Amino acid sequence: MTRTERGRYVVLEGGEGVGKTTQAARLARRLDAAGIDALVVREPGGDPFAEAGRALLLGDLDRAPQTEVLVFNALRAQVLLARILPALEAGRWVVSDRSRLSTIAYQGHGHGVDLAWTRAVCDACTQLCEPDLEVVLHADEATASSRRTARGTTDRFERLDAAFHRRVVDGYLAEAARDGLPVVDASGTEDQVEQVLWNAIASLVDATP
Repeated sequence: MTRTERGRYVVLEGGEGVGKTTQAARLARRLDAAGIDALVVREPGGDPFAEAGRALLLGDLDRAPQTEVLVFNALRAQVLLARILPALEAGRWVVSDRSRLSTIAYQGHGHGVDLAWTRAVCDACTQLCEPDLEVVLHADEATASSRRTARGTTDRFERLDAAFHRRVVDGYLAEAARDGLPVVDASGTEDQVEQVLWNAIASLVDATP
């Protein structure tokens, strides 16, 4: 019996209004067109248990940001074990809208939770299944704010003030520099961003049998 080649796990990261959800769907369609079966998941969420937790996290019940770190990672473990690992082992690619960097950027940099502790909790979780590639999408503040307004939907995190979102964006860029991750300019059109993102994952696509 021929062993199934493991799929690839790609994570799109970035602050509000950079187009992660749109680009995750576009990337999956482009992979499908290239003959690569792709699954799109989102964090928090991705399976029934994690989706129930998403509603709790994005709601308005008071909680400590340290609690958010732990709950986000519990839900992350669920979708990794329930959906992502099985898909990868079956040879499918997985495109995730957010993962560990979101927790580090929002709770660590945004809310000021100890960064070493936050990274350690996230690392303990993502060791279950580490991404093949994490890409940070970045747009200037005016563009991101305009997109958030046009979208018209708001959750607990989107309603936080501009200073918080600046800390989050700065956090993403700091973590990308720290880990040597690619940063994609997401200020252009959807087509332009899709092409730049495709170029960023080209080496993974080329290495696929």
